[in-house]
Amino acid sequence: MSQSSRQTAMRANSVDTESPAKTAMPPSGHLKANALSLSDAIILGLASSAPAQTMAVALPALVAAVGYAGLLPIACAFVPMLGIALAYQRLNRWEQSAGATYTWVSKALHPYLGFVAGWMILLYYTLGTTSTTVPAGTYTLQLIAPAMANNKLAAVAIGSLWNLLVTFLLLSGIEIAARFQRALAVFEYLVLFLFVVLGIRALMSGHAAARVTTAWFSVSGAGGVKGFAAGTLIAVFMYSGWDAAIYVNEETKDKESNPGRAALSSVVILLFVYCLITFAYQGAVSRAALQSSAGNALAVIAQRLMPRSGSLLLSLVVLLGTVACLQVAIVSSSRLGFAMAGDRVMPRFFRIVHPRTGSPWAVTLFMGGINLVFLMLTAFEAGGVREVLSNIASALGIIASLFYALTAIAAVWQYRAALFRNVGNFIFGGLWPALGAVSLLAIVVEAVLTRAVSTSVLWAGLGATAIALPVAVGIRYIGKVPFFSQSPRNQIQPDQARQI
Repeated sequence: MSQSSRQTAMRANSVDTESPAKTAMPPSGHLKANALSLSDAIILGLASSAPAQTMAVALPALVAAVGYAGLLPIACAFVPMLGIALAYQRLNRWEQSAGATYTWVSKALHPYLGFVAGWMILLYYTLGTTSTTVPAGTYTLQLIAPAMANNKLAAVAIGSLWNLLVTFLLLSGIEIAARFQRALAVFEYLVLFLFVVLGIRALMSGHAAARVTTAWFSVSGAGGVKGFAAGTLIAVFMYSGWDAAIYVNEETKDKESNPGRAALSSVVILLFVYCLITFAYQGAVSRAALQSSAGNALAVIAQRLMPRSGSLLLSLVVLLGTVACLQVAIVSSSRLGFAMAGDRVMPRFFRIVHPRTGSPWAVTLFMGGINLVFLMLTAFEAGGVREVLSNIASALGIIASLFYALTAIAAVWQYRAALFRNVGNFIFGGLWPALGAVSLLAIVVEAVLTRAVSTSVLWAGLGATAIALPVAVGIRYIGKVPFFSQSPRNQIQPDQARQI
């Protein structure tokens, strides 16, 4: 290769567009292309939502909010969530970036809004790992020291060890991680649905702690508007995480289409999974027993449905599912950090990629460390395990509602010129995503106005999000980062749009 050719290739592969006077980018590269199939992406999306450990955390909170009427907020939250998934599909067709919402909102609306969106997603994954790691500690204790299962400090300590293990396992590459996820998913869903069958049989035979009534399917049974708003916010948290299928778009085969398909598939699958599990599990034990079970709710339910070995079996499922969820959370946050570092709004060393595995190992280690810090902080929060997990679930619901709504707004705005090209574009590219955004924002507003969430939850959700703006201003003017000066991209024209 000639000297000029080498220089051209070096310029083409550079990830830093700044002048030579700037500090040189650390060794960096590209994420490994075509490493994941469509089914791999779907499994990652489901693993991030994590049905087993999500139900371990959310079911007691859901029952506390709406009683046995949990199916209603789950079904209602599905409608706007599918609209948000349609927005993700559209935007991924426009541009495939590991930054996803961060990149799209920055280019379609404004860089400051994009940074806030990225900040919220990073918060979501760091807090989210806390809400899944604490049950990992709880269920480990359920297996080895049942008397300490509700001890918060012990659960946090054991969970920290799991977090460390998962972080180092992630450095082997995305393909190995995907194979690991596939094996765990098969075992997890087989066991969960075994207990669905047992739970429904108990309900139908009258051997469950509760009986199915019309109150299970009404707003009044959910405690009115206030209870319904709180329950729907928890349901949003339960669905959230499916967008993990999007953050690996640069590593997925047919990256223009498959990540969007995986996101839509994940949301639909989660609707059926959560409805079945909630209906079958919630009435197995009394409300008081369920609400006092904290992070080991499924173990308490399993003990009732399969007295001899059920508790140990579901504890193992939640434990393995938590490991899977932790893995995907760090994968997602590291990919987002990788993308943000390319715009110099995150540390440049986040762009370092292992030359053999294609894994962004530096940001992976960093995100694992941040997760550990958040986990340690929960040890000093007032209240027991149940209160901590309930607050985290509601805070994550607020954060997810905000960045999902922002993504939908970006999609509608970017495709606005193409919305009236045909009925499909209008419904799936405009109306449904817009309704999704409005619905999620309305849920947050209603939860705030009716005080369905506590002050600490509002500070965790809205307060932590608001910090992003002064941070962005500091990065722009103190760090002199040009990212915030870029203009939004031109909107998609009718002849450029494809009907969903």
